[in-house]
Amino acid sequence: MASKIVFENVSGPPDIPDDYSLAARAVSDRGTALLLLVEKPARDQVKETSERGIGIFPKPRMEQPRRFALLEVSDEWSGFTELGELDLTFPLVDLFPDGRVLVAAARSQWRGRDDYDKNGVVIDPWAGKQTRFLLGDGIEALSIDSLGRIWVSYFDEGIFGNFGWGGPGPAPIGAAGLNCFTDDGDILWSFPIGSMADCYAMNVRRETAWVYFYTDFPLCRVSNDFQRSHWETGLRGCSRFAVDGSSVLFSGQYEEERAVGHLAVLGEGKLKHAGKVELVLPDESPIS
Repeated sequence: MASKIVFENVSGPPDIPDDYSLAARAVSDRGTALLLLVEKPARDQVKETSERGIGIFPKPRMEQPRRFALLEVSDEWSGFTELGELDLTFPLVDLFPDGRVLVAAARSQWRGRDDYDKNGVVIDPWAGKQTRFLLGDGIEALSIDSLGRIWVSYFDEGIFGNFGWGGPGPAPIGAAGLNCFTDDGDILWSFPIGSMADCYAMNVRRETAWVYFYTDFPLCRVSNDFQRSHWETGLRGCSRFAVDGSSVLFSGQYEEERAVGHLAVLGEGKLKHAGKVELVLPDESPIS
């Protein structure tokens, strides 16, 4: 059974336990940092690749399950949660409002009817229970909103198909580029199919999801009741963005330095650009 230990009054970043390595990181809807850990012997296996033809692709799962844990950190406390054994590779992580943990593998392979990788796992750390379901291949990002809904965005392989999806298997789960799931793995809503070729960035806060996608790179807001609003950005190839009221901060475009950002304001159907900014750490040092 999973267990949870909470340490109060953290004055700095807590240390990762000696027998674990960092596998993924995220920020929860409640503003805490999430550090997904895997036992050290599996630190290479969790990001293992294989050659196929002229390409190199991630392995969709590890050959044997390994121990995972979650380190959650706020300004004042940290909590360590054992998640049990998982076989997921290239994992992503987030928290439900009730404290359950979602861990998902970025890839899912279709091998035959009823034979595919269920790459989403919901973990109840108090009951020691794991529930698995399919979230689709080619996951770019995932996030859980304040209503407990799972938002999943997909890169091009997840949209057009690979790893058996889209031929000889069924249509890719991520064909729309963005799906909203229940915590049982049922699809509540999907973006109109054909609009996205690759979802470059997604940001979910409270009950609202935002996405920025190829080919025209608009910024789109999806409201609580799945109504969409679009803005032309004039920016191409950004990999991250943040929204605060009417202000939007994007990371750099194609071939720009990592310390470059673009600040803009939401206008009528398009962004009003305030210009380039330099992204720095809290001590004023540039992002390397």
